[in-house]
Amino acid sequence: MLHTKNLLAQLLLLGGCFSIMSAALATDTIHTFYFDFRSQFVERFDHSLDAYAKGHGIELEKYDGKTKSNLQLSQIYSVISSRDPLLINLIDPNLAQDVIDHVKLYGNRIVFFNRKPSQQVLDSYDNVFYVGTNGEFSGQIQFEVIEDYLEYEKDHDRNKNGYLDVVFLKGEKNSPDADGRTGRILKLFAERNIKINVISKNHDNWMAQDAFDDLKSQIAKVGAGNIDMIIANNDVMATGAVKFLNTIGYNTGESTSVDNYIPVFGVDGIPEAIDLIRQKKMTGTIFADFSALAKVASILSTESSTNEEELTRKIWFKIKNKSVMIPFVKFSDFKDYSLKTYPVASY
Repeated sequence: MLHTKNLLAQLLLLGGCFSIMSAALATDTIHTFYFDFRSQFVERFDHSLDAYAKGHGIELEKYDGKTKSNLQLSQIYSVISSRDPLLINLIDPNLAQDVIDHVKLYGNRIVFFNRKPSQQVLDSYDNVFYVGTNGEFSGQIQFEVIEDYLEYEKDHDRNKNGYLDVVFLKGEKNSPDADGRTGRILKLFAERNIKINVISKNHDNWMAQDAFDDLKSQIAKVGAGNIDMIIANNDVMATGAVKFLNTIGYNTGESTSVDNYIPVFGVDGIPEAIDLIRQKKMTGTIFADFSALAKVASILSTESSTNEEELTRKIWFKIKNKSVMIPFVKFSDFKDYSLKTYPVASY
């Protein structure tokens, strides 16, 4: 869609009457680039973004990267001459510098979300910010739910071997979120002197079917009675694990006795996971406040200021080092957290 203001901006650029490196033009359009419309995280964020945009007169142009980096880059490069803001959920955070290098010429506002580029990349361009959560810290909040469960369920050592036997379901290889979440949880287990036996920690690529197949393989190797807990880096994989457990008569919702129930923990708070937790088929999850995430991303996209103190006052969330970290919510089947939010670390 070509807006009159975009055409005017381009004519001014061609006429040499406007510096392309000046502050971003006020805009009513945000170009939003998703890594994959099929993602339930994207679905929830997009729903919140639509609601905020509708209430604030913002038009959204949306693009589906379909998990293909080349496609996403071509989508981004096709609109940068409009000088409209770009809200980007990168498929590969390592390509953030390439995006910035192309955008610099036109001065578009960039707000990356969900998948964070390095600090060095963020520092390379004045007109860029990140909104999301911290992968490592999300591991800490997830661990707090796990620790609460261990306090709640004293009989969690199902095979009485003196260890908590854990299957980890990790996201894609080399993902900062996957490595950060799992690494933080392992560190906290050690700090709390909780003896664990890691049965597996395979990369299931954030996918339910991969997690289903992975858990099926692990149970074939060690037996369901020798698995005390399943910890997934996201809810999609957690739901895949629950679906396999259902095929062997576990986690059916009829009982949470350790005889036929293995606790499953995820991240993201997707609707399917929330439903499974309410049905007592899954144990717990944590998730960012999607409404806050969409609101902050929208405001940062449409503001021209780069002053962190000024922007902090407008969004009501602290901006530090060009990043805004959104608080988490805990949800479980064994403890009422009353949708209380837990603020991010102070770093």
